[in-house]
Amino acid sequence: MKKLIVNADDFGLTKAVSDSIIKVFKIGNLSSTTIMINMPATDYAINLAKKYYSLGIGLHFNITEGRSIVGKSSLTNENGYFLGKMKLIKKILSNKLNLDDINNELYVQYQYLKKAEVSVSHIDSHQHIHMNPKLFKLVADFAKDMKLKIRIAFPQSIRRPVGKINYKKRIKQIILNYASKRNKEYADNLSLKYNHSFNSIFDFHPFQMPNIVDYQQLIQISKSNKHELMIHPYSLSNDLLDIYGKEYKIKMHFFEKAVAEMKVLSSRKIFNDFQLITYNDL
Repeated sequence: MKKLIVNADDFGLTKAVSDSIIKVFKIGNLSSTTIMINMPATDYAINLAKKYYSLGIGLHFNITEGRSIVGKSSLTNENGYFLGKMKLIKKILSNKLNLDDINNELYVQYQYLKKAEVSVSHIDSHQHIHMNPKLFKLVADFAKDMKLKIRIAFPQSIRRPVGKINYKKRIKQIILNYASKRNKEYADNLSLKYNHSFNSIFDFHPFQMPNIVDYQQLIQISKSNKHELMIHPYSLSNDLLDIYGKEYKIKMHFFEKAVAEMKVLSSRKIFNDFQLITYNDL
C-alpha cells in the first residue's frame, strides 16, 4: 500500500481552525499537522495535540504574520509585529535582514513546544517562507541539529480541462520549483530527511472550489512514496477578524477556499487506498 502524509497547516491559528483540523483527523483524512506558536489558540492546539497523541505534530515556523514572541528585531516593526512576507523578502534580497534574528525566532518557537512536552516531527513554515534558499539553509541546519525532518515544497502545475492558467501563480510555482531543487541539494548534503514530493489543492489552474475528485487526482499524481499533501481545513470565526483586522477582506478568498476544503475533507474518508503516515515515519 502506498504511503501518504496529509498535513494540515495553521494548527493553533484559532480555536475554530484547530477544531476543524482535529475533526478531519478523526475522520481519517489527515495524519499530521504543524502548529503556529504566536497565535491566540497556540496553547489550545497544544492541549489537543497531547490528547490526540497519534497525530503527527510539526512546527509551522512563522515569521510573516502576527507578533513575534521574541520581541522587536529586523523581522518586525517597532511594535514587534512581523513585517509580512513581501517586506521580509525585500529585506532578504537587499541583505538588510539580520540572520541571527531568524535563528533566535526559530529556536524560541521550537523551545515553546519542547517546554510544553510536545514531540516535534518536522519543520515547515507559514507561507513557505523557509523555501527561500538563504533561509532554508538556516532552518535545515537547525532541523539537522534537533534531529527533525523538513518540508520541501516541490510545486506541481495541474491543468484543468477547461479554463486558463493563472500566470501570477504559475510564476510563483516556477520560482518555488527553482528553490526546491536548490534546497533538495542542501538537504541531501546534510543527509536530512524530507518529503520527496508535494502538492495541494492550490496547484490547480484555474482554481475552483474543491471536490473529492480533486483530492483523488492530487494523490494519483503523487511522484513518490514519501508524498505530502498539504491541506488547510478552516472554519470561520470572529477570531480571524481579530487577528487580521483590515486584511481580513483581502484574505477572504483564501478563507473561502479553506472552508470549502474543510467541507470536502470532513464529509467522508477519502484516502482508503493509502497508508497515512507522519514525518516520523520517513
